[in-house]
Amino acid sequence: MQQPTLFPEYDTPTASTRKPKSDDYEAFVGKFQPKLTTDDCYTSAPVYDVVLDWVRKKCDIEGCNIVRPFYPGGDYQATEYGENDVVVDNPPFSIITKIVRWYIERGIRFFLFAPHLTIFHPGRFCTAIPCEVEVIYENGAKVKTGFVSNMLGDVAVMTAPELRAEIIKVQASDAPSLPKYRYPANVIRATDMGLLSRRGIDLRIPRSEVRFITKLESQNGNGIFGGGYLISDRAAADRAAADRAAADRAAAAKAAEVEAIEWTLSERERRIIDGLK
Repeated sequence: MQQPTLFPEYDTPTASTRKPKSDDYEAFVGKFQPKLTTDDCYTSAPVYDVVLDWVRKKCDIEGCNIVRPFYPGGDYQATEYGENDVVVDNPPFSIITKIVRWYIERGIRFFLFAPHLTIFHPGRFCTAIPCEVEVIYENGAKVKTGFVSNMLGDVAVMTAPELRAEIIKVQASDAPSLPKYRYPANVIRATDMGLLSRRGIDLRIPRSEVRFITKLESQNGNGIFGGGYLISDRAAADRAAADRAAADRAAAAKAAEVEAIEWTLSERERRIIDGLK
């Protein structure tokens, strides 16, 4: 029998993000391959365990069977759900509003990962929990994430600072410790010049005052990704002055940040608010 539709049709925004990193030529070339979307993001075990533990504390799911239908190749609509089942999973963000409505129409309890910025789209039909926590998914994507659930009563929207803190904590402890590098003033890289360009600083170094290098003799491993230049003492002095000017401009820009535009309520919106109990 066809299920009744409880909700009107809404456009569902899509979201995609991926920030690939490269340390070698293969990774560099890989950046030009088709990008993965948030639909390809699967949750790491440490993050999922933290979320599930929070759900057990905040929702009445004692003795329930936890279901995860959003595995690679899975079909959440073809999954058989029992009365004692609770879905705690990370669904494809591009169709999350459709998923939420499908679960609510069938009385299936859920606690789902959701895109932070558009969380109120699926959250209109349940409880939105906009944590604004950057989750690092298994494909390397870093996505600001929140959650939606139909197990928190008549709450429309709520914060979850404890959950946010635990996710940040477990990701920090699970992340590898990466080295940081500081190069001498007589070494300049493309990233250094790019920063000066973004800050609006002019700097020109004559060809006679540079020598291309791929690494310093003191370096082990891969050296300078993309290579760099050894530059003369004169050019290094110019570069130091440019760096100082860039820092001054950054500080001035921060001090002169544009004041936020303040929006006001219309009379109709004020009447709506007055009618809310």
